Amino acid sequence: MGTIEKMFIALGTVNQITAHFDESGRETARLALEKAEEYMDGREARLSVFKPESEISQINANAGKCDTLLSRDTFELLRLCVKYGELTGGVFDITTKPLTDAEKTKARINYHDILLDKNSLSARLKRPNQGIHLGGIAKGYAVDRVAEILERYGVNDAVINLGGTVRNIGRSGMVGIRNPFELEKIALSLESVDEAVVTSGLYERGNHIFDPVSEKPAVNDLASVTVVGK
Repeated sequence: MGTIEKMFIALGTVNQITAHFDESGRETARLALEKAEEYMDGREARLSVFKPESEISQINANAGKCDTLLSRDTFELLRLCVKYGELTGGVFDITTKPLTDAEKTKARINYHDILLDKNSLSARLKRPNQGIHLGGIAKGYAVDRVAEILERYGVNDAVINLGGTVRNIGRSGMVGIRNPFELEKIALSLESVDEAVVTSGLYERGNHIFDPVSEKPAVNDLASVTVVGK
């Protein structure tokens, strides 16, 4: 059994993919990791709000004006965002970008104002000054797509870590959860098999999680939250 690893920067974080293979599968595993990195580079180019030419930045720039044509993958991601907005009664809402801008603008925070056209694969924000930010879903969506790429190339034993969004494929693996009060220490280790372990906390970026109802940073007694699931 062999192991191959790839590390790279995308979506504003360090990404690490480790694949295990038998000796006859070395080249296939190497190619699979290259394709995974290519996919992540493409996601960075299309989804980043820091790149003016990205599809998301174009939607934001065209808010209240006109439609923006999208790649199929970006359109599917936005469709899921609207779906999760419905499922959570608006607690999950990707139109909170104006709340994070240094120069705040009066804009309606409402995922219902994301207008999608499946025939033309286009999207539009209904009102001027509205904006989309995908920080709450981009890595989770990407880790599932990367898993699909690896499995399509026959890699059935791997660990994908996209900046704290971890997914194990195949073998059982241990995932360490950082102690938010002593960052050099592990608070808890979880055994994971064929599932995702996702952690979000306030210990690196401060209070960056906004409540779309109050339009203010979410304030409670939680320093870090980890979700485990299929």
